[in-house]
Amino acid sequence: MNSYQTKGAKGGNVVWLVVLVVAVIFGFLLFKGWDKVVNEEIDKTTTITGNFSCLPLKTGVVDETDCTLGVKSRDGVFYALDISRIQDANTDLKADDTIAVTGFLYPIEEVTSDEWDEYNVAGVIKVNTLLRTR
Repeated sequence: MNSYQTKGAKGGNVVWLVVLVVAVIFGFLLFKGWDKVVNEEIDKTTTITGNFSCLPLKTGVVDETDCTLGVKSRDGVFYALDISRIQDANTDLKADDTIAVTGFLYPIEEVTSDEWDEYNVAGVIKVNTLLRTR
């Protein structure tokens, strides 16, 4: 009877170990690409998480006192924000707040406006939602 009880206890430990490994792998895969999610096949929207930051100029200088704010993604890429489409803009955001931006991403090569020519950005996001996150 002791060998049967020992076998059951070892089998139970193996099951819990497998469950733990599956949970860790799922968690890793779930949060691996959290800073940038692209739904290309569905609705062409992009969600980028990062810091609300001053956009760098192409000269490499960032004027901290009078700057244009955009988002610096967690992988260090800057994006300009076009917030003309959102009605209830969050007006209490400050530089370095962590935000999540959802909208249509236009690579800088496809942007026809001269408004963003002086900035070193990867693209312009036409914002649908802009939320403060943690």
